[in-house]
Amino acid sequence: MEQSLFCKTFTFRTIFLTAHRHNDNAQGIPCHFVARMRSGTGLIRALSGEELSLRAGDIFYLPMGLAYHSYWTPDEAGSVSWDSYGFTHLPVQNKARYAMQKIEPIEKALLWLDALSQDQTVSPASVGYLYLFLAEVIPFLRTVKRDPKQALLQAALDHMQENESVSVPELARACGISESGLYALFRDYAHASPVQIKHRLLCEHAVRLLSTTDMTVERIADALGLCSAAHLRKILKKQTGRTPAELRKEAKFI
Repeated sequence: MEQSLFCKTFTFRTIFLTAHRHNDNAQGIPCHFVARMRSGTGLIRALSGEELSLRAGDIFYLPMGLAYHSYWTPDEAGSVSWDSYGFTHLPVQNKARYAMQKIEPIEKALLWLDALSQDQTVSPASVGYLYLFLAEVIPFLRTVKRDPKQALLQAALDHMQENESVSVPELARACGISESGLYALFRDYAHASPVQIKHRLLCEHAVRLLSTTDMTVERIADALGLCSAAHLRKILKKQTGRTPAELRKEAKFI
């Protein structure tokens, strides 16, 4: 499999800040995240009202689609940082949904997480470490009651991940609902329209390719099924506020 395609569903990196930061993810995140705090403190406040307070050493999980605001505070040394591992497939067979939560340290799981932190390049080895870690901790994660509409939204998101060029009418047919029903589903449960989510997913994929390959903007646009590099630049600017060159430079800095 081509490396750019393999990287499509993973985002591994360390985030390092030197000032207070507020991140607005009220529209919901496009993948699952496991993270471990390195320094400083954090507060994640879900739109549902649930909160997660974090400090150095804490390991936590955020489910795909979670809508929240986060607040990050540097420590006395002037930094707040965390290792972040994003992935689109959670390996569960019973379709269980898991809540935002801290993950209790399990010795064997920590060994895999430590191995992953040594090399955050997306590769078969690093992805293997991630899933070995997940295999250890998933049995202990707190589940949430499954909402049929949330399950339908997840099916729609999965279909969008697998078919990035899918249109709204095609997505509605795949989900077995009307277009108006699809828009209502995304409005009520994803707090965004299908087009906004599609652009966000395209943006996430583009950022991964910019960060991990030397593909040109034109080639990336073509790989994502976009009509032109200009269209990709427009989406990236709207979603991130930055140009492809700025995103690529930022990735190298981090």
